[in-house]
Amino acid sequence: MTPPGPARRLSEHDVIDGAFALVREHGVDALSVRRVAARLGLTPTALYTYVDGRAGLLRAMVERVMGGIPLAMLDDAGLTAAERLEQFGLALRRTVLEHPGGATLIMTGPLDGTHALAMNEALLRCLTSAGLTLDDAARAAYALQVFVLGTVMLEAADGGDGDPQREEALAVERRAALEQYPVDGLALTAETGDIVARYNTTEQFAWGLRRVIAGMLTAS
Repeated sequence: MTPPGPARRLSEHDVIDGAFALVREHGVDALSVRRVAARLGLTPTALYTYVDGRAGLLRAMVERVMGGIPLAMLDDAGLTAAERLEQFGLALRRTVLEHPGGATLIMTGPLDGTHALAMNEALLRCLTSAGLTLDDAARAAYALQVFVLGTVMLEAADGGDGDPQREEALAVERRAALEQYPVDGLALTAETGDIVARYNTTEQFAWGLRRVIAGMLTAS
């Protein structure tokens, strides 16, 4: 008779909550099975009943992030395709930035989990309904995700976390820093300093997002 495994006092949801709490306090680099187990009062061996090592932990955390992205707007017949895609892009950016270490987590491996694939499927439906061939829709779906997630990585590296007040404070800091640089050879940058300082803001993100979407749909 096979002996019973360790008592499952927690759920996988609890484990992922603990992992995000650890990342919030110490960053993604500090994430390990041993540290998450200690935080939850488990042995590392017991934690393996919930996740398959650090890689499994990361994968589950990415799925948590992706599962928080609302997809209903991509099928909303009351909106144009451009409006649906813009709302999706804004929601994807906001969701990733709001999760502790979300931007770094997204880059830990391929986005091939259940929620990530559901997101891609919803994008394909939206893009083909706008007139793109399925092949073009697949390329466009990838390009849109790259634009959003690449921008999110730059924002996170700059200290952004989705908080509008934090975003504004960082823009002020960047503007002040730009004023410290000599203008020799940087005349155009100096002239557009107010815009450059706001590169990692929702305003700039939305500007770029709308133009990426317009280019995709016009090409159809």
